[in-house]
Amino acid sequence: MVFWTRVGARKGRVYSCSRRNSPFHRSISYCAPRMSTSQSLQTTDQPERVSVSGSASKLVMQIILPRSLVVEDKWPVGPLLAQSAHAATAVLHVHRDLPEVRSYLSNLENMRKTVLEVKDVEALRGICAQLDQMDRKIPYHLWIEQPENTPTALALVPNNRPTALKRILDHHGCVLWK
Repeated sequence: MVFWTRVGARKGRVYSCSRRNSPFHRSISYCAPRMSTSQSLQTTDQPERVSVSGSASKLVMQIILPRSLVVEDKWPVGPLLAQSAHAATAVLHVHRDLPEVRSYLSNLENMRKTVLEVKDVEALRGICAQLDQMDRKIPYHLWIEQPENTPTALALVPNNRPTALKRILDHHGCVLWK
């Protein structure tokens, strides 16, 4: 069970999370095959990856959260923001050798993220299932909070928002978080 507590900070309040009997989280990632350092520096064209056409400023990372965590499960906004940060950090770390990620991180002033919402956790899982079936896969990281085993955030590797991805997100009712 996760217990949320308020911790005083200089400006406002900060939420912190403490866990009992489970110091770990579980997460799911679509993992590209591991490459050696020499392989990752090569600029060969690999068809299974999302291509980086144009400048890095066109890359955008999508972070998708289930609205049901706030509405039905009564999660405070602060901890939900922490979940999105966990997912975003994890996807960048796990897929740090991909050219899309290197390009995205090399252009700090132009980083773009879009925070989206879906109705519930099942829609989040549905997006993952469809991402796995794409011809040109977009790597992602699904953050699963433990010990509840609840998917809380999905972060996609920075991409150029291909049409197939737009269709998947629309199909699952994905809209900008409001």
